[in-house]
Amino acid sequence: MKNLKENSIHIYNTISVIWPQMGDQEESLDMSDVRSKFNGAFCTNNSTICFVTDDGVFVTPYTREAMAAILGSGLVRKDFYVPFSNGDYPKYEKAKWLHLRDMARESYYREYEDDCRRWCDQHGIGELSEEILANCFRMPREGVPVKHLYFEDTYYPACNERCVDCTVVDKLGRFCSNNGKVVFIYRDGHTYVTKGYKIISALRAAGFKDAGIFVPFSNGEEITNPALAAQWNQISK
Repeated sequence: MKNLKENSIHIYNTISVIWPQMGDQEESLDMSDVRSKFNGAFCTNNSTICFVTDDGVFVTPYTREAMAAILGSGLVRKDFYVPFSNGDYPKYEKAKWLHLRDMARESYYREYEDDCRRWCDQHGIGELSEEILANCFRMPREGVPVKHLYFEDTYYPACNERCVDCTVVDKLGRFCSNNGKVVFIYRDGHTYVTKGYKIISALRAAGFKDAGIFVPFSNGEEITNPALAAQWNQISK
């Protein structure tokens, strides 16, 4: 809990809060009643946790590690107001709060990759060699802008890349090919695209199955981001 408290915003009684969606309106938030009524409890809202101990009221972004620490300490779930869970932030600790949220977001991606690998282990989806993966283009979460003779678009990974749900497990260990390009959803839950069909035998040997997945860059599209285009151009058939 000591580490969790250090990675939280500590509200002693009152705190100045900014609401960006209300024109950066400032308000004074008094949590003294929460501190006195809910000592030894926690509440969650919109991926944010508020917990109360003898030291005061603490707010931290939701992570599995944070929840494990809270439950392990014996805190019980109650219903009360959770600061900073609706776009508001602490006026004088904005930088710390944004940093904590960035750290939490990265933990979601790591957990997503771990969960995908665990699912693949349980369902017989094996690994590809580092050499094969090095000759594949991983679709970035931010998407890839493309231009075609008849349209412009942004292509995104096939999965949400944040949590493993039914839509993700339907695509893990799947591949598809079109016009000399192959796309597959690897053990880490990321979407990879490569050129040529020689990878298909390796995919099948690793337990991957053919499925109807959209194949990026297989219909004459050009990547308009120079850095991403350079990565794609390095892929050999």
